[in-house]
Amino acid sequence: MKIVLIRPATITTAMAVGEDAAPPIGLAYVAASLRHGGNAVSIVDALGDGLNEYHRVPELPTGLRHGLSDDEIISRIPRDTEMVGIGAMFSLEWPFTRSLIQSLRKKFPTVTIIAGGEHVTALPEYCLEDCPELDFCVLGEGDESATELAAALEGGTDLHNVSGLCMRDGDECVRTANRGRVRAVQELPRPAWDLVPMDNYLDAGVMTGVNFGRSMPMLASRGCPYQCTFCSNPGMWGTLWRVRPEADVFAEMMDYARTFRATNFDFHDLTAIVRRDWIKNFCNLIIDSGEDITWQLPSGTRSEALDSEITALLYKSGCRYVNYAPESGSERSLKSIKKKINKKVMLGSMRGGVANGLNIKANMILGFPDESLADIIQSLLFIANMALIGINDVSVFPFSPYPGSEIFEQLRANGAVSLGDRYFYSLSQYTDPQYTKSYCGPISNAGLRWLCLGAMALFYALSYMRRPWRFANLAREVWSMKPKTKLGDALVRIRKKRRRFVMAHE
Repeated sequence: MKIVLIRPATITTAMAVGEDAAPPIGLAYVAASLRHGGNAVSIVDALGDGLNEYHRVPELPTGLRHGLSDDEIISRIPRDTEMVGIGAMFSLEWPFTRSLIQSLRKKFPTVTIIAGGEHVTALPEYCLEDCPELDFCVLGEGDESATELAAALEGGTDLHNVSGLCMRDGDECVRTANRGRVRAVQELPRPAWDLVPMDNYLDAGVMTGVNFGRSMPMLASRGCPYQCTFCSNPGMWGTLWRVRPEADVFAEMMDYARTFRATNFDFHDLTAIVRRDWIKNFCNLIIDSGEDITWQLPSGTRSEALDSEITALLYKSGCRYVNYAPESGSERSLKSIKKKINKKVMLGSMRGGVANGLNIKANMILGFPDESLADIIQSLLFIANMALIGINDVSVFPFSPYPGSEIFEQLRANGAVSLGDRYFYSLSQYTDPQYTKSYCGPISNAGLRWLCLGAMALFYALSYMRRPWRFANLAREVWSMKPKTKLGDALVRIRKKRRRFVMAHE
């Protein structure tokens, strides 16, 4: 079949501190599998081809649509396309993705339209009902399901025999059999980066971590063995964790160094470090090779395997940035959200990482539905401890109920969450404090917003009082527009986006 995969534009805000632009690694993996299955595949990357395009979002006062317009996207689709696949990762962007699908249907009335990704996997029946123009939802890992669906459509075989789908059957939305997780992840074809405008990303210095040079995204593993109740991972991936052989990962990195002149590698793994032996072998492989590269773990990882010996190996092998994910400092909250960490072990791991030269950031969440002020105070104390230890950065986010997570289902059951565009737009609180919505009874929206901002102020005040040279370094980063820390990166990003926001409203 002739297939076009679309990475839609993203939605961000003028005050967003996170990077909304990154090469579409999931879509590139699916494209590679489809092509391996004998299909003619192309990708329309609305973000990669529109990195400098921003348009205002009327529904959000500080909102910005980043990337090509729907008309520009559709104009790049060949007339003889037989199937269009759309990546729908973030629920915040669903209203805009739905609009794109509706426009696609008008232009291509007979083409098969499928969608996959986190949002679609979490809410497939809702997506089909909310967007009648959509034909199929691909659930979970899309590599095999999308390939088998294309083969069934081309061969005219029974679509109910394709596992991992949600589709219409008369007036009903039905799911086919669950598809088992990919276990031999090293056997999957590598991402089809030749179909993505990679030079646009590389030349613009786009990455998810800290800017250490031309950065390629990587996946060493798939899945996460944990069951945090605020995370959609158990629904999207299940709890099976599979990691590729160390040599296979390193070989891919070296291929990218030759092909794209990459010098840095961003690992997008949900939980990159689970096995101590794996990360030790991987680091030693890089060290023994003598290659002059850097790499980083910007997505958040566990601390159990990261003792002082491992953090020293990480740095020696070129790892420069590690993101920890403690989420809370309250033992009661940690138990409630099924976050199985040992705070003392994590602080010890951070201490060792700082001593060994790693740039370390931590993610925290305030305002879980059953939290009390006492729980939040414990989190503030934990944040203060991390500042005194010397980690470089912290992000403190208000809790958001993401579709597919256990807490989301609980809130939806008791009426605290009602699906619709208003709810999807509310998830922009992740990018802009002014949209903060509290799901925690004792705390108002404004109260939670100021608690999150105050927690970050507490961290950086303690950090800079103890290490005043960091403030001077930060000032140089922002002035030169060349950040080397996540706070510097966030401030530079806000500075740039505020300019874009003004331009989009002129």
